[in-house]
Amino acid sequence: MMANLVVSSVGLVLLMAVGGCAVGPLGLARAPSAPIADFRPAAVSVIEDMRGAADARGGTSIEATAAPSEAVQVAMDGPIALRARLSRVGGGMSGSRRVLVRIDYAATAKAPFERPRLNIALVIDRSRSMAEDRKLQYTLAAARWVIDNLTDEDVLSIVAFGDQATVLSAAGRVVNKPFLLHRLDEITPAGATNLSAGLLEGIAQVGDIGSPGHVRQVLLLTDGLANRGETSAAKLRQIAEQARSQEVGVSTMGVGAEFNEAVLTAIAVAGGGRYTYVKTAEQIPSAFKDELHGLLPPVAQNMTIELSLSGGAIGKVYGQLLDQPIRAYKFAIGDLRATESGLLLAELQRSGLGSVERMEVGVRLVFDDPQVGGRISRMVRLRPPDEGALDEDLRVTLVAAILDGLERAEAALQGLDMERFGQAKVLFAGLHERARDYAIRTRDQQLLNQAFALKHFMAELAVAEREGLLHGHRVARDKLAKESHYLRYLLTHHRPQP
Repeated sequence: MMANLVVSSVGLVLLMAVGGCAVGPLGLARAPSAPIADFRPAAVSVIEDMRGAADARGGTSIEATAAPSEAVQVAMDGPIALRARLSRVGGGMSGSRRVLVRIDYAATAKAPFERPRLNIALVIDRSRSMAEDRKLQYTLAAARWVIDNLTDEDVLSIVAFGDQATVLSAAGRVVNKPFLLHRLDEITPAGATNLSAGLLEGIAQVGDIGSPGHVRQVLLLTDGLANRGETSAAKLRQIAEQARSQEVGVSTMGVGAEFNEAVLTAIAVAGGGRYTYVKTAEQIPSAFKDELHGLLPPVAQNMTIELSLSGGAIGKVYGQLLDQPIRAYKFAIGDLRATESGLLLAELQRSGLGSVERMEVGVRLVFDDPQVGGRISRMVRLRPPDEGALDEDLRVTLVAAILDGLERAEAALQGLDMERFGQAKVLFAGLHERARDYAIRTRDQQLLNQAFALKHFMAELAVAEREGLLHGHRVARDKLAKESHYLRYLLTHHRPQP
């Protein structure tokens, strides 16, 4: 029964996200021919930086700002493009005093045709649970693929962790592949899950050897919850943040249904890396390959988006938890590599009746530019027209509806709330075709990708409901909830540009 449910979603979604880019040596994605072409809407002025890159090389912050526009602002120059647009809520979202804001960011740099040299640590969970469903067997097959595809200009270390961390091969040039393959053969399942020990050792290995010009990255794979060593989510996130400050990235991969996706996502974001949900053991080699394919030097580091509001309040940030309406929100993005992009979507509430204060939205993008050695800050401001005069922008409302539907489905799965599940199904039924048709008509590849992801998730839910998995199978529900979380992550975080 579960075999029917377990569709190869990670491969499908990643293929969808890549959008058919050609693949170069070691699977390095070729640059799209026009990675940012659709970022310049007609009749909208471009905001230029106030000072040149020469100032940034001296450690000076670059600040760009502009007077408010009605509903759209774009900043194009430099390594990161920023676009912010407003929309009234869609027909299925009640509330005349609410406004949606969509903030898109994208790297303008093209991917190089030759991959960079790598200094990577493979940090492998060897706990007892990895023996189930041949998870360890597939993980070791993925590690062998990594070794086979590295050169003697690359640096590799191998760490396994159960009750404690074991260094199977200290960081060194990949000059003796038979030895490295032999060390993998010595890994057997045993012990609990001391994730912090494995993570710390992997970070130490990557930082122990001088490797100028190398991309330094820890790749951590686990199938369980941290139950030995440091188990606090906040402490694990701090470990990744400290590694990032030392120019060591951390990417995480979770396999199965027992790990905490929120913790692995937080570690990856704090470490400037990527989170990957690996639904089945068979997908582990593909997940390793996809991560290595995307290992490019960051074009922006320590990125944040600061959303501020006057004349109203921020009522909802999609994918985030807000206890109450607020006037300002700061969203940590981490690092962005060449060809990557993402978005932030929020719902705003105008001030109450009788208020004379007009709504004004401020969007500030802040990041460190590793090429010029300075911090860059860009600020755009938007001011919607009078209440009732703001048009609906389907590029905003359709994505909002998709993300809202995924949130509803995930909440229903976690709480066995069949009423909310039924509401999500009704929402999905009409949303997919509408999004798909609009995307094709306007040639919006990102929206088409999002519609594809929604259709795939709808199929997963239909199979689960038909086979009765939503009621009596906790593992099936947990996997679907993880898939919903991962789809939302892919739709908003670090996705390759179409």
